[in-house]
Amino acid sequence: MASLLMGLVALSSCESDRDDNPTLIMPNGFTLLAPEFGENVIDLENSSSIQFKAQAAPNYSFPTETSYWMEMTLADNFEDAAEDEIFTLDTKGNSITYDCVTTEMDLGVMKLKGWSTPEDVDKTTPVPVTVRMVANLSHAESMATAVRSNAQKIYVYPYYLKESLPQFWYLTGANIATNHWKNSLDDVGTGMVPMYVKKGETYNKFTGDGTIEYVGYFLSGEFKIIAPKGLENWNFGICGGNITDGGGFQYRDGGDDPGNIGCSESGFYRLTLNTAEHELKAEKYEPDEPIVAYASMSIGETAMDPVSAEHENHDWYAANVTVSANTAMNFKAGDGTTWGTEAFPYGISTVGGAAIKVTPGTYKVFFNDITGAYHFVEVE
Repeated sequence: MASLLMGLVALSSCESDRDDNPTLIMPNGFTLLAPEFGENVIDLENSSSIQFKAQAAPNYSFPTETSYWMEMTLADNFEDAAEDEIFTLDTKGNSITYDCVTTEMDLGVMKLKGWSTPEDVDKTTPVPVTVRMVANLSHAESMATAVRSNAQKIYVYPYYLKESLPQFWYLTGANIATNHWKNSLDDVGTGMVPMYVKKGETYNKFTGDGTIEYVGYFLSGEFKIIAPKGLENWNFGICGGNITDGGGFQYRDGGDDPGNIGCSESGFYRLTLNTAEHELKAEKYEPDEPIVAYASMSIGETAMDPVSAEHENHDWYAANVTVSANTAMNFKAGDGTTWGTEAFPYGISTVGGAAIKVTPGTYKVFFNDITGAYHFVEVE
């Protein structure tokens, strides 16, 4: 009898839950209204945003928080556009009224047109752009609940805009690289060590800000982290504190020097820096597998130099890698281990990964064999 009663309670609870819980019904779409500016041409360089508005939020059958963003293509419609002919804008909103950032749309035009120099851009000829709004549940972890609106066409005057690379800050000091306390771009790779992009992070396309990291072996001693605008002058960067203790760091914003960053105990450390908030976190690095110290490294056919010759090295540098045509390259250690991924000019490579798709140019190349992070910096 007791078991029977418990079964009835459980059944009643389940039925109650099914009655009370809302049921998600995927909407077929939603309506993006024609923009109020009509067929007037928008000068992207002299405007900050373009307002779009949906008629109503997509109906998921119950009230929910929804995020919105825009997609664009230069094709007449999205149905005829290939995947690489559709550009997604970064900015997201939580209202059916969406303010499109014009710099993001202009960057989309640059990429979809394949324009890479100022001479490519005709600022006097309107470019037709097809746009649509995308909605998704704000807390969704995938695009399974995303829905797209109808398309609208607008016309814009573009201007030349180049996407910013992530901001690479630099380590320098008594226990860094080979030539101590250097502070110029010419010293990066010999007297300074660059920080790298971090797996899973994204970077502002216009400021380069985001979260970067460095993983490597530190001897006990002192160093600083120099911001790009602190090169040559020392006045901007992260100072003070101690990475062994993991705290006390300060951002030097052109003022007095707060002192050096200390390392009380030699070993492997992970430094993580938010370049927008100027916040540094430090922790001892304990990998799942033993760290291999490689005797040599190359990128393609070019030998790379170790950045740190005074202790265990895991950073590599090539000063001038010239590529005359589109090519594919891997990092390769002396024991035959290779790293790669298709991303260019920066990314996180994996052991045995695909070759990096390098475009023509002359580059300084940096690589960390612990994290697989790399970046190609074009020599101007």
